[in-house]
Amino acid sequence: MNQVFISNNRAGQILSAKAWTDMAHLAGGADDGSGTAMFGVWDPSAQVFLDGTTAALSLINPQSLAAITAAGGTWVTAQQGTIIADGTAIAAGQEVVNTLPSSPAWLNRSFQLVQAMPSGNPVASPIIHTSQVKRLRWDPNNAPVLHKITAAASGLTTAVVIGDTIELILNMRFPGDVARYEAQINPSGSVTNVSPAMSAAFDNPKRIYRSAQYVVASDVEATEHNAFADMVIADNASGKNSFSDFITTTLSTNDLVLEAKFQGMIIDAFVVVNGNKSHTCGETTAPEMGVGSYAEVLGAEKKAQYSQGHFNRMYLPTGGVTSSSLTPGGISSTETLNYDRLTIEYVNKTSQMPGFNGGGNTSTATIYFPSNGTHGDQSEGLAIEATWGLIDAPAGAVEFNW
Repeated sequence: MNQVFISNNRAGQILSAKAWTDMAHLAGGADDGSGTAMFGVWDPSAQVFLDGTTAALSLINPQSLAAITAAGGTWVTAQQGTIIADGTAIAAGQEVVNTLPSSPAWLNRSFQLVQAMPSGNPVASPIIHTSQVKRLRWDPNNAPVLHKITAAASGLTTAVVIGDTIELILNMRFPGDVARYEAQINPSGSVTNVSPAMSAAFDNPKRIYRSAQYVVASDVEATEHNAFADMVIADNASGKNSFSDFITTTLSTNDLVLEAKFQGMIIDAFVVVNGNKSHTCGETTAPEMGVGSYAEVLGAEKKAQYSQGHFNRMYLPTGGVTSSSLTPGGISSTETLNYDRLTIEYVNKTSQMPGFNGGGNTSTATIYFPSNGTHGDQSEGLAIEATWGLIDAPAGAVEFNW
């Protein structure tokens, strides 16, 4: 099973003192503080929401006491045996040596992820026993970067004469999941299919596109490069180019700059004179998929729903409802700085299917939290950091494996 949960208020998780009736579906915009929350971690044994305020209300203890040493003790001294002997009273000046194990200890036996919906009951994960969890990954928001390449004006190395033709040839690749691109080109579309424009792009096996041919009018290379670049830009603006929906074209000191319009799209380009390669197009900005953009989150929601169908109202929203927001946590409207991501992979040990390997019995739950929480107190997402043992959530990625 692949499930996606969204939290749109900065507190991130509902607190232990709250009840199910305090959960509320939020579209984003103004932050509601810690009084209500859209997402919660339920402890089915203790019948309480987990918020990390005590060990009993947490899931993971990320630290392990390795030793008590004399002043100045380190992991090296602890490993080499210069530690305080068993039964010795703790004295002033002695120090604790902690470790951060990659497989930390669990503090509760089971949990359930829940998210409020605009109406009706929340959606939830199955009850997940902590012994089922194999991997937990925390990734703070990282803005995606669009791919950009440049055809330099000085790159027209082939001498041209009147009547020659100059042409731009582009190759485009979409290495990500189609849902990621669909969310960018058709964010308001149904979760049951992909838009015609995106389908057409994926139906082009080679994904090779050409500009119109420019016919050289003089033998001055610089002049002809500029005229060619102007034609490509004008055709792109008018929609005449076959790649107008995918590439932005601009000039930078007479260089022709080509930038992908979609996150996760990779472009290659070269210029030909009479069919022979001429310009060398250099990479100006390397592409990066990033973490937590609006398109990623919306695409993940769509994929979870149309890849598995609305088979159970408890596990997936019905009617194509999505919760991704341009303003989670009250952040100013953005396409890129929206969410932090928590991914949980767990195995279904009770119903392994014959003929399936371990991957076929692995389920994934992905939770997206507003990226503007400082995690400094309960209204700023501290419950997220404390419940999941992240220690310093804004500092960077954290991964645990069991």
